[in-house]
Amino acid sequence: MERVLSIPELLEAILLHLDMTTLLVSATRINKAWQAVINTSVLIQQALYLRPISTETERFGWKDFLESRKDSTSAQETGCPTINPLLKERFGHCFFDTGEFHGYLLRANSFYSMPWGANRRETSDTKEPADLVPAYMYPRGPQTADMNPKELSEMQIACRKFTRKEASWRKMLVSQPPPPQLGYLFMEAHRDHFFGPHWVWTTLIEPVNNALLPGLRMGTLYDVVQYRAGHHERNSMWFRVVWNQEREPYNTNSSRMNCKEMLQQTNVVVEFYHVADQALVEHHHEPPDLTLFDERFRSEDYQHINIQIHEQTWDGMEQPGLDRRYFVR
Repeated sequence: MERVLSIPELLEAILLHLDMTTLLVSATRINKAWQAVINTSVLIQQALYLRPISTETERFGWKDFLESRKDSTSAQETGCPTINPLLKERFGHCFFDTGEFHGYLLRANSFYSMPWGANRRETSDTKEPADLVPAYMYPRGPQTADMNPKELSEMQIACRKFTRKEASWRKMLVSQPPPPQLGYLFMEAHRDHFFGPHWVWTTLIEPVNNALLPGLRMGTLYDVVQYRAGHHERNSMWFRVVWNQEREPYNTNSSRMNCKEMLQQTNVVVEFYHVADQALVEHHHEPPDLTLFDERFRSEDYQHINIQIHEQTWDGMEQPGLDRRYFVR
């Protein structure tokens, strides 16, 4: 066995059968030889979503590889890019709400419900498909005021494990093949809300220019969402990350059309809806304390993305359809 493991090609073939967590955390610590194989193998780096597949030959091999892995999704059957399973597990519905029909709109407090949050609330016991569960049964993060000093301390420790400098998840591709760009939609509702005009800004954000790390990485997606979810003037900045195809409901037909157009050019769009909805019962401003929100959830390697936007307006004849069943308060 020792002789087999000393041959890089055979060791590579064996390591490719390990799950992503074991490859990242345990296998690299065995010895320097294993670490060297993991760091230099094109196939292993692609399996870890650290190197993009690009050529048609690589894509053909990737489909065969997915069929042999337990952590693959059904994406290879639909023809859609394969979402990074480890990121989906670690960041949960806050970034990877992939229900077939509907996508929930979230606010800053939903960051507390990510699986690595110390005070995550579990989903209510239901047998309904995840994409059909009403919002009031969906997991959500607690308000800061709901947490005692011990819970706050535990939350801080849990968050630091992920937001620490040089965290490996920031370098991971969000999917294979990686999205060429990140679609961005921002809607600013008139303060009267139901009577326009309303503004919509859309753009396609290029991945951070880095020859060593091409493709859209989780760090870029996380920084855009975390910053925009917290840094706003009104009561709510609703957001959701849409994967592969548009998902109802949309506030307006204009939002639906813009999202659909961007999804023809990339496989991920992040939507933001800036509204004054403080009239809703028990609907506090989110986040209640921006400094604490950034302290807990801003990555130490945060990079501010300069978003060059294209402005569109409409005259308010279209009334936004805010379906409260799909809002997580």
